[in-house]
Amino acid sequence: MSEEQLYETYEQKVNLVKEMSSYYSSDEEIDVEICNPKIMKEFTKIDQNFNLDLDIIRGIFGSHFKKAMLNDDNATDILNNFYNNHPFLIPFVGKDYPKESNKKFLYVLESHYLPEFSDVYANMPKKSKNKNEWLKEQWYKHDFSWKNLKSSPNREISLYREDIEYMWTERVVKNNIKFNNRFKAMFEKMLKISISKDKKIEIPIESIAFMNYFLRPAENTGVSIEHQYIDSLFSYLNLIRVWKALDEPNIIICSAKARKSFEFYWGLHKNYGKTYLIPENKFCLCNHPSNRSWNKSMENNETSEERLLKFIKNVYQ
Repeated sequence: MSEEQLYETYEQKVNLVKEMSSYYSSDEEIDVEICNPKIMKEFTKIDQNFNLDLDIIRGIFGSHFKKAMLNDDNATDILNNFYNNHPFLIPFVGKDYPKESNKKFLYVLESHYLPEFSDVYANMPKKSKNKNEWLKEQWYKHDFSWKNLKSSPNREISLYREDIEYMWTERVVKNNIKFNNRFKAMFEKMLKISISKDKKIEIPIESIAFMNYFLRPAENTGVSIEHQYIDSLFSYLNLIRVWKALDEPNIIICSAKARKSFEFYWGLHKNYGKTYLIPENKFCLCNHPSNRSWNKSMENNETSEERLLKFIKNVYQ
């Protein structure tokens, strides 16, 4: 791309943000949104209200901390500034998300995707150790905030309009829930206990929060992410922060890869101590609703659907 094309792409992104993001909505526009922009804006301030101690982080992850190519200084800094630097990944929060109730739900899937011809990972090295270092410097530490989103031929990663559209959580929910039948069918499976035959899928979505577990898009369109140590570490810690920011909702993780990663580090966390540990009765671990494994038996000889229904019924008892 020429510099003129890069600049034009950035201008398109600026316009896209203003058109699509509730961050720029007026009070009148908010009334017709399905999300709660006031809560969503607060995610950029998480570090002011909740700060994971570095000793806890090192205690939970042990040797994995070093394998993620992290040191004491940049681990907490990256975590505390993640949504400031990656605002397109801020979780979706429905406009009717409960303020005072134990019936709050945070639905968590695996990861976003990228357009088929995206070159976001074109320069990522092949060796695992090098991938962790590269991802730390080029993805997790880098400032991709709206004001600094200019593409540059000198950058290892340049995000273009199509890349943003594919991994912008708010836009993905808003757009796909209206026009993508496969996306609607996926949410209907996860929310079916809340939907009567005369209700549209948009209604229950307005009462939940939603995010993807891994904090970067998968390497290939339509294929599971090849997550590294650094991805697993920050994804687990970030989920705790989101859980606290949303007033400790019930978490439903629907992805085999995400649930296994979460469960592994949750076990390490439990062995280390209970500070900021999400209680076992506050999360449900299932397979992806679009995968054939959704209807296959897991542990305790129950399917994902059976496990999910049992979990939600227990919340409402």
